[in-house]
Amino acid sequence: MFGIFKRRRTDELAQVEAEITAFGEDLARLPLTPDEHGADPGLMADYTRTLDAYEQAKAQFLGDRDRADAADVLHTLEQGRRTLDRVKAVLSGRPLCFFDPRHGPSVDRVAWAPPGGVHRDVDVCAADAVRLSEGLPPIATGRRPDPGAGTGQRPRGRPKASRTAGAGKPPAPFKVAPPQLGKRHHVKGRGDGEAQLHRPKWDIPSVLIVRLHGHGQVEQVKQGKAARLGKESFPFRVVLPLRLETEWPIRLRITCTGTWSAWLQAGDSVPVLNETIASRGPFLCRYIGGAARLHMRHREGGAYSVTELAPDFQPGPPVLSGKGISAADGEVAGSVFLHVEAKGEWLIRAG
Repeated sequence: MFGIFKRRRTDELAQVEAEITAFGEDLARLPLTPDEHGADPGLMADYTRTLDAYEQAKAQFLGDRDRADAADVLHTLEQGRRTLDRVKAVLSGRPLCFFDPRHGPSVDRVAWAPPGGVHRDVDVCAADAVRLSEGLPPIATGRRPDPGAGTGQRPRGRPKASRTAGAGKPPAPFKVAPPQLGKRHHVKGRGDGEAQLHRPKWDIPSVLIVRLHGHGQVEQVKQGKAARLGKESFPFRVVLPLRLETEWPIRLRITCTGTWSAWLQAGDSVPVLNETIASRGPFLCRYIGGAARLHMRHREGGAYSVTELAPDFQPGPPVLSGKGISAADGEVAGSVFLHVEAKGEWLIRAG
């Protein structure tokens, strides 16, 4: 019996080792050279992270006794494959699947619309292209395309709203921390305190959210020096996009007259701007589609602005800005992340 279990563990470890080897061979086949591609910092950063994942997986595998022990290895390989897919997509000139980058490079561009939204052309993998053409939702997104998506037909109308449409409605973005976050990514407290937060995904930029339910201030501590992120005489929040190159972990010093909550969530979890989006205070969202004009209405005092962010959260050009109770217009050339900085209530419409 002992021999049977020993052989089973040996077979499991052999399978994990084979996955590491296959990942390394996939890396070695990349047609990438620093001389030719070194001018693309995003590509080279992803390539470096992929190499790091390979080396980390090999180091984590040492001393493992069975597949359960190798859970950290398998997780590292999964994250590494995601980054490798991005590298392959850039080298092939094909963007990753719009619905999930893990699906790999796109093979087609089809018409799709979110529920109640407008149709747009999106890049999709082969499997999602087939599903959309059959009127099915894309893989593992839970978002069902409008009737006729992929066929060029427009929906005739929207279904009537249910009387219980508000029941079970999820909280507004950045109001509460996602339930799957652990203690390394989410800290709560009362009064004055400190928080140390680790990034939830090593290959995806993060968003820092701090909510104060009383007046006070939030500071980020780097190398012994404190930089103020926010200070108000009323409850407020901080929504701050963080690049992968950020100094980790994030260290916060919080002063508050009430309770507070601070967390990090992955950048791919931010809400999508379809036709309109509204909130209060700072915000981060993602616009998906072609060139569009954005119209923002600000309903309270104070300055406001919207800035473009690249996929790695590198700040781009300003889109619009204004002050007080007013409106402002701007334009975006295509899909982009949008960082809203404001204190009052606002609404953004894309059209």
